Amino acid sequence: MRNLDELPVALGGPPVRDPGSATRTPIITGADRSRVDSYLRAADFQPASQALSAPCEAEPLLLPVGSLGAEQEALSREFTQVHGNGANDFHSIPVSNGTRAIALALTAISAHARRLGLRKPVVGDNVIVPALTWSATATAALEKGFVPRLADVDEQTLCLDPSSVEALVDDRTFAIIAVHLYNRVADLGELKRIADERGIALIEDCAHAHGARYRGEPVGAIGTAGTFSLQASKTLTCGEGGMITTRDGLLAEQLCSLANCGRPCGDAIGIPAGNDRLPGLSAALARAQLDEFETRQAARTEVWRRLDDLATSLPGVDPFPAQPDVVAPTYKWAARYPREQWGGLSPDLLAQALTAELDVEVSRVYEPLNRSRLYQPAEDPLIGTVHGTDELDPSRYDCPVAARLYESVLVIEHAAALSDDFVESYAVAVRKVHEHAKRIAHSPTR
Repeated sequence: MRNLDELPVALGGPPVRDPGSATRTPIITGADRSRVDSYLRAADFQPASQALSAPCEAEPLLLPVGSLGAEQEALSREFTQVHGNGANDFHSIPVSNGTRAIALALTAISAHARRLGLRKPVVGDNVIVPALTWSATATAALEKGFVPRLADVDEQTLCLDPSSVEALVDDRTFAIIAVHLYNRVADLGELKRIADERGIALIEDCAHAHGARYRGEPVGAIGTAGTFSLQASKTLTCGEGGMITTRDGLLAEQLCSLANCGRPCGDAIGIPAGNDRLPGLSAALARAQLDEFETRQAARTEVWRRLDDLATSLPGVDPFPAQPDVVAPTYKWAARYPREQWGGLSPDLLAQALTAELDVEVSRVYEPLNRSRLYQPAEDPLIGTVHGTDELDPSRYDCPVAARLYESVLVIEHAAALSDDFVESYAVAVRKVHEHAKRIAHSPTR
């Protein structure tokens, strides 16, 4: 590790950490290759409609039926053991990706709305999503015929602000999608209260929240359903994939059917559907990654805890406070970097400077959806045939907190937390860049 006295990389100095020295994720080991190789040697490529319901191992299945394939069933069982504390009423359904997980959850909940105590939805009903999230949270709802309404987020959690949600709820609101973002968890107590009082579904988008707990309960088990991503940047990955969780057994059967082209599954309602199965090869890799998840989770938890403690003493860094009653996920670590404390250095330049010092990705949070270049629903040529374009215009929503967070918050990739020396390296990098921030901001190369 370099000395604090040296210039930052942005001004021609050496980095705090040598290029190539950082841990990279996903970590693929011999165990991962062995599990995939075992799957390939088994050559178990029969169509899902012919798949046997017998599990890969002797334990009872937690999936309602065996229609998704033996490797997928084993993943379902093991995911439940880790994420649902092994609860018998916690069902995990593997699907093609996290975006489709949200769309499938909305379809299944719609099909069983009255049984669940919800109003049967119609096209044009609205779904409330946070302004600060990846665009897929909204586009998944849009795909199913819902109008996304953008709620502002809380200054301390980065997640849905319950008061903003209440201001948007009306008699056409079908669901609230609460996104657990970065290393934070949404206020599920208040959001569930709003949902229960109004007869609204609550879906937890847990793409960032593997392993998190809220008041002792696993995330993904508190709302009507939870959705997870297994995409390559997540703390549990198979390259691309997703998972849907629920405590409702019939809803789980419906989700199995929907993921499997609408084929019969227990008492599921027959609904035409496409192929959203997670491939067996991906399930095999996810199972191998899951074997190491709790060990890596513990390592990341400890490093982020140390970073929380140290960051309060660093110049220009304002870490977020701990959340009471929350066991945080270990996704990207977030903190505020007030621009006025960095000599006018922009968030983009600051992120670049820290990335160069640390050999890990430091980046801005998502661009709020009400101003996102990726979320422009009216650009879809078919949207106007279903909805009026005015009600879909994201710029109609005022989300000042999301805007402020976008201008001040940076996040550090979770791979950094798998290196024991990261906390000390981060401290040196922050002090170096902070000391020379004005020179970096006005450097002729910028």
